[in-house]
Amino acid sequence: LQAEKPRFDHRFTIEHYGISTLAQARRLKALGGIVSTNPYYLYARSDLNAGQIGTDRASLASRIGTLVAEDIVVSLHADTPVAPPRPLEEVWIAVNRVGALSGAVRGPGERVSVDKALRMITVDAAYTLGVDDQVGSIETGKLADFTVLDADPREVDPMAIKDIPVLDTIIGARVIM
Repeated sequence: LQAEKPRFDHRFTIEHYGISTLAQARRLKALGGIVSTNPYYLYARSDLNAGQIGTDRASLASRIGTLVAEDIVVSLHADTPVAPPRPLEEVWIAVNRVGALSGAVRGPGERVSVDKALRMITVDAAYTLGVDDQVGSIETGKLADFTVLDADPREVDPMAIKDIPVLDTIIGARVIM
């Protein structure tokens, strides 16, 4: 398609990157693709899917650690109404990778750091959507859209990230919450 309709920045994105293989991640890297995945596939479905596809495969849903190791841009989404739009919970899932029913860690090698998971819901999400010139980071010329949290997610127990209260939400330099 690039040969037929060339574009400098096409942002080839795989949405809903659920059950995958290492070979697919490597192929995606070779193609210059990026990923937007729903971490709730792991959290809400891994325990349920284990009986049908096996615990190993179910535990590798939303294989973000592999993607990060391949240096692929990854963003997180909730795909509402599939899952609730709770960015801190998405970070919590990416960092801890526990099953909702069992509480067991699923695919521990696929966990990512808090810093990386925060980037996935901010800078990398804006990049995935092609609006990184407007939002995603706090920089001169960008919209002043951000939240004020009650604690630094990098400094709390990783299991407590999803419970950090949001104190304020600022959109376009206006406090709306």
